[in-house]
Amino acid sequence: MLNLIHIVILFVLLQTSLTFAQNSIDSASGRPINSEETRDVTASLLELTNEEIAYLAQKKTIKICVDPGWMPFEAVSNNKHVGMSADYLDLVAQRLGVNFQLVPTESWPETLEKVKSRKCDILPLAMATPGRKTYLNFTTPYIVIPLVIATTKEKPFIADLTDVLHHRMGLVKGYAFTEFLRMEYPEMDITEFDTIYDGLAALEKNEIYGFIDNLTTISYEITHYFSSSIKISGRINRNWELGIAVRNDDPVLLHILDKAVKSIGSNTVQEIHSKWIAVTYEHRFDSSLFWKVAAAAGVVGFLFLSRYRKVNRFNKTLQNLNMRLKESEESFRGLVDNAHEGIIVVQNKRLVFVNPRACEMTGYDHDTLLKLDSFLPLIAPEARETMMANHLKRLAGKASPVRYESQFLKRDGTVYPIELTGVLIRWKNNLATLNILSDISERKASEDAVRFMALHDNLTRLPNRYLLMERLEQSLAQSRRSRQPMAVLFMDLDGFKQVNDTYGHDVGDKLLLGVAQRVQQLMRDSDTLARMGGDEFVILLSQVDGLSGVETLISRINEALQTPFQFDSLEVKSRASVGFSLFPENGETAEELLRVSDQSMYVVKQKGRSKPI
Repeated sequence: MLNLIHIVILFVLLQTSLTFAQNSIDSASGRPINSEETRDVTASLLELTNEEIAYLAQKKTIKICVDPGWMPFEAVSNNKHVGMSADYLDLVAQRLGVNFQLVPTESWPETLEKVKSRKCDILPLAMATPGRKTYLNFTTPYIVIPLVIATTKEKPFIADLTDVLHHRMGLVKGYAFTEFLRMEYPEMDITEFDTIYDGLAALEKNEIYGFIDNLTTISYEITHYFSSSIKISGRINRNWELGIAVRNDDPVLLHILDKAVKSIGSNTVQEIHSKWIAVTYEHRFDSSLFWKVAAAAGVVGFLFLSRYRKVNRFNKTLQNLNMRLKESEESFRGLVDNAHEGIIVVQNKRLVFVNPRACEMTGYDHDTLLKLDSFLPLIAPEARETMMANHLKRLAGKASPVRYESQFLKRDGTVYPIELTGVLIRWKNNLATLNILSDISERKASEDAVRFMALHDNLTRLPNRYLLMERLEQSLAQSRRSRQPMAVLFMDLDGFKQVNDTYGHDVGDKLLLGVAQRVQQLMRDSDTLARMGGDEFVILLSQVDGLSGVETLISRINEALQTPFQFDSLEVKSRASVGFSLFPENGETAEELLRVSDQSMYVVKQKGRSKPI
């Protein structure tokens, strides 16, 4: 985006200059180069120092070591670095003009040993710890993820890590939080494993009580290998903050990589995140359309970005800039006219220049746009005041956001989201604003899809644990104010493992969907049915008529599940064990109510009946 802005600014400057000098210079000689403009454009690059530029010219290749099995973040597949960190390194390599060479390792501990012995220059994805800081330095983090605790499905909800310190917990050997947890909880019984898969396999065999790692990787492993036996039972109030780790005897490389990481825009970060989250959690997500749109949106920016990379790579910045400034007005206009973004110049609140894409985005033809009394008809009513204030601040030289999101209004009345980048320029010797407009409808739809996947179960589309906890806290706050009772029901399907073992996981998934649909039909709009994982569900009744209301619902659930489920020619029966807790009789916090209802459910299951105890 910034590269496109610079090119458009050059076009504006050239057009103004050519108008002024048309009668005084020969058309074959071009426009003289202005050194001040050259410095302005050069400043838009990574602002590397002469020492850093010389370092890159000499370095050429940077050796990397990675975690060979840590998807979706990174892994080694067919001797190739893949995952989120690989996408980030590709961007860094393009911007710096260097090659990253993979040094193979078999495990994360071996990776740490190799970087410690200087056989690798960097780790693409690592967290700073006191121990690692003795031989590594770290860039600004570019991935932040929460830590969670996984257990086998029969174990109760874990409200806090201190509740299970007396149990044996598993972690991956050499990971940052293994070091932190040993320091913070020296009494914790920790067993280390070479990989997450090894740890979860030991958990499935009950060799350890729980396993601690980040939410994304544990969810990936459970979904692919342990969906019928392991669940996520709690969260640790800490995050895994990951950046690039650089050997501490190479401070110049650290500064270069930190600048490169900080230069990656939020749109690019979102694209990489959405790509790998979509692959991990929703296999039916059609990423091809997304990437086609993203590719089209980036064609113009990529062309000029690649030109800047060549400038950096061969240290010929001034030569290329001079060549660009000497190009004809027609060449610049061709670039602007074919840009994927809308380009608008506003002067005295009127539009004085628009490109074809701006006409397409707004639904107006070129002449109509230039005849408007102001730019406000293009802005949604609720956004006009903010947009006008930013425009006036920019003209007055006051601080105003360079890039921000707003709402545009098409000629037919359609409102759609845009991202606007605005800068102050001179147009025909008078102040004006240059505005680059991007239609971000596709990105917003993708963000909504990612938010939905983060808060809902992939199979049943029901709220997951995190959305349930949010709604439970809201209901508790309302009940504390009104002192009205509410209830939490914990439901577990009887014999579900036998269904999976007998008929396969496909039939098990169909049974979970069928149960969810029948129970959902019994719920009110104000109630919540959530899937906790495996065959466990939680029902939140935000208002209930005490014990009788709970018993009535449990009776209706039992009655609804009496009819066998028919899957083609296969008939499957299912029953449920349901336990419950009431506010405030059985607890006044979300953790207390979940724990009591979970324990109540297991008492019901042990007695072999599906009614309240």
